Amino acid sequence: MTGGFKLRQLDPNKFYSFSFFASRMNVTDNRETSYTVNGNTTQIVSLNASNNTTQKVEVYNMQPDSNGEIEITATAGANNTNSYGFYYLNALEIQIDNTPISQFITQQNLLLTYPIQQSTWEVGKTVPLSWISEGIDQVTLEYSIDGGNTFNNIATVPSTDRSYDFTVPNSISSNVIIRLSDGSQVIDSVPVTIIPNDNTVYRIIVLGSSTAAGSGPSNQYNAWVWKYRRYLEQLDTRYEVINLAQGGFVTYNILPTGTTIPAGVNKTINVDKNITKAVNLNAHGIIINLPSNDAAGNYPVTDQLHNYSLISQTASQNQIPLWVATPQPRNFPANGSQVAIQTQMVTETYNTFGTFAVDFWTGIGNTAGNQILPAYNSGDGVHATNEAHQIFYERLLLKDIHGTVKTQVDAALSIPDEQQIELALYPNPVKHLLFLESTSPISTVKIYNQLGQLVLENHHTVNMINLQDLQSGYYVAHIYINDKIYYRKVLKN
Repeated sequence: MTGGFKLRQLDPNKFYSFSFFASRMNVTDNRETSYTVNGNTTQIVSLNASNNTTQKVEVYNMQPDSNGEIEITATAGANNTNSYGFYYLNALEIQIDNTPISQFITQQNLLLTYPIQQSTWEVGKTVPLSWISEGIDQVTLEYSIDGGNTFNNIATVPSTDRSYDFTVPNSISSNVIIRLSDGSQVIDSVPVTIIPNDNTVYRIIVLGSSTAAGSGPSNQYNAWVWKYRRYLEQLDTRYEVINLAQGGFVTYNILPTGTTIPAGVNKTINVDKNITKAVNLNAHGIIINLPSNDAAGNYPVTDQLHNYSLISQTASQNQIPLWVATPQPRNFPANGSQVAIQTQMVTETYNTFGTFAVDFWTGIGNTAGNQILPAYNSGDGVHATNEAHQIFYERLLLKDIHGTVKTQVDAALSIPDEQQIELALYPNPVKHLLFLESTSPISTVKIYNQLGQLVLENHHTVNMINLQDLQSGYYVAHIYINDKIYYRKVLKN
């Protein structure tokens, strides 16, 4: 078995040289590939693709045949031991010259790939300076804190490393420049800002199922959560994206801890990956991506909306903004109940969450909405490809979730000292009596459970509350002082 192609309408007075590269990683057999180049002469070269990362083979100075053509074919080489005779061609470089050559002239290319935007780095954090290069042995990295007037050396490393972990120096500046050079080329980054590390975090937590967990793309690197995390961490080192998604999850799996599951539903709440866990991890924003498993289980829209209501209440009671992705197309049987559930749930997601709904539906399936378009089908009719995950990622960016989270956290941190109230609750965890101390009078205390339900209210003796009748678990105390509400988490043993 062979494969090949022809190059046509070639100049008979030119010399055509070819460099072949092939690789198949993580194999143990020999996968030698033989390349035959036919023109006015014939040359044959071979390359073992098994676990190859650097080796190439070249054919020099071919001229076209009388029809102006050069034909290139590939087949299993004489030393190939693969039982199927697999052979490979990953890349082919063609060089055209007026006279014969004895070696390829590799163009030196160097490109800085991070930082390429105005980023914010905290002192002491590690950031991955990255680049791509061709025909270069080593690169030198430097940084400037005065806009490029003077530079400090970082390191000189092999260009093939493609990345260097840089520890941000204790040099506060809004005009930091990273310089990448190879002796002949010099590339300076856009200005970067270095700020003190005051432990500020903008924490976004993802809940969901297999799509959010990274299924579908050829590599998790291409999954939307990984793309999103990479973008935010490179934008500002204060961002943190925690992914609690797990394959197979439905809305029942992420309900608040302690919620009663209805009879006939064979799902359990995962207390390590649910809305309660997100709250306890001090999320500043939550994204939910549950594409189709509820419909696959024939859970009605009304049930899903009820579950989302409980989840939303928990987020709301803890003042955490919540974004919910719509369902995604899935290859359910046409005109079946599951398709009806999916399409109705798309509408209800918009109706329920409004501007906090994220569109993972439009353009991914056919007009009936019950089949993934071939370009976005990873092959199982359920999960989405690299290209679809890129669309999901871009639509999330358009929602400016990270901007909302940053604004909320910054606002909370910027309250003037004279407006702050010294407030203490103890003991916490508490068994029976919870004591409250404040520099200003407390008018009311309300205790809410993890479902967002009011379970206790006190308007009288507000420096002490008896919680002995409450079940063990987490609660949120709403403490009213001077017409403001202060929120504190309480653990009841």
